[in-house]
Amino acid sequence: MRKAIILIVDDDTAVRQTLVRDVRRRYGRSYRLVEAGSAEEALAAAQELKQRRELLALTLADHRMPGRNGTDLLLAVRDLFPNARKALLTAYADTEAAITSINQVGIDRYLVKPWQPPEERLFPALDELLADWQATVQLPAMRVRGIMTVPPVRIRHDASLHHAAEVVALSGAGDLMVVDDEGDFVGVLSEGDILRAALPDVEDILEEGGTPEDAFQLFLRRGRDLADKPILPLVIREPLVVQPDDHVAKVATLLINRQIRRLPVLHHGRLVGTVSRANICQAVVGIL
Repeated sequence: MRKAIILIVDDDTAVRQTLVRDVRRRYGRSYRLVEAGSAEEALAAAQELKQRRELLALTLADHRMPGRNGTDLLLAVRDLFPNARKALLTAYADTEAAITSINQVGIDRYLVKPWQPPEERLFPALDELLADWQATVQLPAMRVRGIMTVPPVRIRHDASLHHAAEVVALSGAGDLMVVDDEGDFVGVLSEGDILRAALPDVEDILEEGGTPEDAFQLFLRRGRDLADKPILPLVIREPLVVQPDDHVAKVATLLINRQIRRLPVLHHGRLVGTVSRANICQAVVGIL
């Protein structure tokens, strides 16, 4: 099971190392620690975590750092991980700024240096923040919104089959989500439908004395003939769809029983993502 992340940010190396040591001693079995020496380094680390679909539970950032301060960093990280808890580490002289940050931008807690002994001045606050994060993230992780792929692989309704084949090849997605000029969901185009449109009836060719090579050459010719054709006739206009709050178990049953690999996720009629068998396998094995 993958561990969620605690991100610790402080430009003072000695302070950061001491903080990492204390936090690891208390939470190392349940969380993985990532440290950064500046806001820029921390933001780059958070962006990488987002790309790898990691879970960020808590960011603990010093307030006074060169360049971007801790408050600005926590705001930027919030855009990447809305559910992650945010704590600001301040000196006594900065407590007024910390309180302002909490009131104005929604930072969860501020902690005053020095935090020794951590059993009294650090761990109780972090225990509360992490418990709160776990309570909010466990239920969504059981829902489609917690595991779906965002953004979905889209293609415009007026695209050609040649372009569709390129998108399939480059993205690796077997099912393309089709949208109109306004971005509204139209339907689904699967690679299977593209192949079936070009695939000749091999048995008929063989019965007439043809060879598998003849069938393959006909397959290639049909593919070339179809390249500039529009995708719209092959689009499934009323596919099975799911909602972000649908339970993962429900979606898994639909995917298996209907022999479907990927489903569109709609919210108020708008396409917000896709959920696949791979998403569910990753959630069951790696997260839940």
